Amino acid sequence: MKKKKAHIKYVIVLSLALVLFFLPACRYQPKNKKTPPWIPPPQDRPSGPAAEINEKLGRGINLGNALEAPAIGDWGIVLEAEYFSLIKEKGFSSVRIPIRWSAHARSGTPYTIDGNFFHDYVDWAIGEALKNDLYAIINFHHYEEIFVNPHGEWDRFLAMWEQVAERYKDYPDSLVFEILNEPHNELTAELWNELLAEALAVIRKTNPDRTVMIGTAEWGGVGGLSKLKLPDDDHLILTVHFYSPFQFTHQGADWTDGAYAWLGTTWDGSFFEKRILMDELYPVYYYSCANNIPVNIGEFGAYSKADMPSRALWTEFCARMFEDYGFSWHYWEFCSGFGIYDPKDEVFHEELVNALISDNTSVLELGDPPATGEEMLTNGDFSSGLTGWGYGAWHSPYQADFKVVNNELVVDVTTAGPKGWNIQLLQDNIPLAKDRRYLLSFEAWSDTPRSFSAGIGAVIGSNFPSYGGASVFVTPEKRWFYILGTAAETLTTGRVSFSFGNETGRVYLDNISLKKVVD
Repeated sequence: MKKKKAHIKYVIVLSLALVLFFLPACRYQPKNKKTPPWIPPPQDRPSGPAAEINEKLGRGINLGNALEAPAIGDWGIVLEAEYFSLIKEKGFSSVRIPIRWSAHARSGTPYTIDGNFFHDYVDWAIGEALKNDLYAIINFHHYEEIFVNPHGEWDRFLAMWEQVAERYKDYPDSLVFEILNEPHNELTAELWNELLAEALAVIRKTNPDRTVMIGTAEWGGVGGLSKLKLPDDDHLILTVHFYSPFQFTHQGADWTDGAYAWLGTTWDGSFFEKRILMDELYPVYYYSCANNIPVNIGEFGAYSKADMPSRALWTEFCARMFEDYGFSWHYWEFCSGFGIYDPKDEVFHEELVNALISDNTSVLELGDPPATGEEMLTNGDFSSGLTGWGYGAWHSPYQADFKVVNNELVVDVTTAGPKGWNIQLLQDNIPLAKDRRYLLSFEAWSDTPRSFSAGIGAVIGSNFPSYGGASVFVTPEKRWFYILGTAAETLTTGRVSFSFGNETGRVYLDNISLKKVVD
């Protein structure tokens, strides 16, 4: 994240490799037994040197909007020595230090990083962290050039990492490297797999046992997990970012399209709000155990335009959920738009601090499901075939077949691509009321593990605003899934959509329902 990021929608599209569910899972199960059904696991949780470091990272904070700004101070934050002691005193065990190295290195060979930037800022920040007994993560953040022109920046990226690795090779193992924050755009998942392997090889020349974090492509979220190819290395941590539901966490964020329409979105910790987040994160937990790689949630947070009670409740639930899965985490961030500290008044937002460092695991209890109103969809059980539904593959070369068999919808995706919406099931012209919350529920399963996305939105001219959505990870086990949405305005052009275009394979749907939440 950053203060002013031209961030496209933070789309979380869960898509784990088909082999995933045929690998052994974890013997460990989250403590909260009222969560979705877990697959019986025959294998232990991640173990080894990286898992030990990850446990020590524990609860952490991002020192955001400082060293990753275009120039020091550009985003209003300059790191102070007291920040590190304050963080330690509040009970955190680590800091993540985002760094825009590309703004402080030559653009031509040998791509030398400015020595003053090294000494005055990065060395100093790491030193302050270690002096306060905090583990520290340094990364490459906002390397915008490589996202636009990966091949043109390839050698520069590796050369900069060579300098960073050389400079810190003798630092203790409480310093962790993170290769690159949120790869996206032209740095595709395929190119990212090549680049991360080469960067890791560069690091290993001088830091053979350094713990290194590797994130996912497609903005660092859960969606890129299926495409990630992990090098064979015992000192790796998988890092993913988690900002779900995006309409809540990014309401009013001026770098996000449509964010002002989300103002007033609350997060109440209801049954379905909690279950949705648990469902979304479960594939990361499964992947972690199946591949024996520990997980760090490198960023999560709710922007300051959300109301504080909702922010605190969401933050506490997420932090405890991460810990229940065995993940370390780093809240975004210390003292800016998402922050826990006001540097002007020199006071903490105690509600957020208490939420982060609480040991109250009762927040994980789901409680009772809410009451809902009358059915708003037509033919959600497919008893009348596909009557009332729009469906198809909207652009070549996407191809799919839709049919109803035994009152169940069968979707066969034979040709997929990068855009899920190019193969869809839709029901339009649904009346929605401003600020009313709606629950979309359905049963889904598949022949082999895969994912698709679903959501509640609207059609307004040539625009398709989303009022709530999520990705759905399906297996041969038939399960219920739930999505909440809050309409930003009153209209008669509401829409329920299912998007299948990202992956091939067969998906089954049944008992699709949309109802108002009435309490």
